[in-house]
Amino acid sequence: MSELVEIIEVEHYTDRLFRFRTTKPKDFTFRAGEFTMIGMGDDDLMRAYSITSAPEDPFLEFYSIKVPDGPLTSRLQHVKIGDTIEVGDRPTGSLTTQFVKPGKDLWLMATGTGIAPFISLLRDGEIFDIYNKVHVTWTVRTPAELLCYHEFLQDLDIHYFPTVTQEEFANTGRIQKFIEAGTIMENSSPETDRVMLCGSMAFNKDMKQLLLAAGYEEGNKKNPGTFVLERAFVS
Repeated sequence: MSELVEIIEVEHYTDRLFRFRTTKPKDFTFRAGEFTMIGMGDDDLMRAYSITSAPEDPFLEFYSIKVPDGPLTSRLQHVKIGDTIEVGDRPTGSLTTQFVKPGKDLWLMATGTGIAPFISLLRDGEIFDIYNKVHVTWTVRTPAELLCYHEFLQDLDIHYFPTVTQEEFANTGRIQKFIEAGTIMENSSPETDRVMLCGSMAFNKDMKQLLLAAGYEEGNKKNPGTFVLERAFVS
């Protein structure tokens, strides 16, 4: 099932990225880190989008790429305040606290729009009650692609480590480069650290192999683990 919601805010950051907020249906509930389905409301085409707002917020927020020829985003990127879109009423996903065991440090590791579910987790705040320290890594192509949530992340009491792959930046390169060099995660272990992954297929694959080799175990709906990744979509 799905409901029509109204666009109440839109902001474009680059020719590839934008953020939008909608009204929130009265009975709409979700866990921080989950995604839901979005459509334009006039056909059966729906796509998965992580929710960036917190469960208690009076609105729903989403962060999206723009694909010129994309069946959905070719239209969605042109929405304006007052327009309506369709939102599914059954949020789900694996990037929630219930799928990860409690530990000392939590690593939220993203590429591109994969940062979206982690923004929800950070806004919700439950993770700060469960873990002693929260680390966020966010890898993008250009510094401009950090604009949407960069200031928000800098202002939190977290260890925030952004990296850029295609232009000069303080941290240039894929996050794997910094892990291999021992710049980050040097003393992390499956005994104390927990990891959530959301990004490109290559990133998810590389990080999963790295974590499994280090002794981490992937969590699922039946058994919480020491790391989880979102399988429903890639950014």
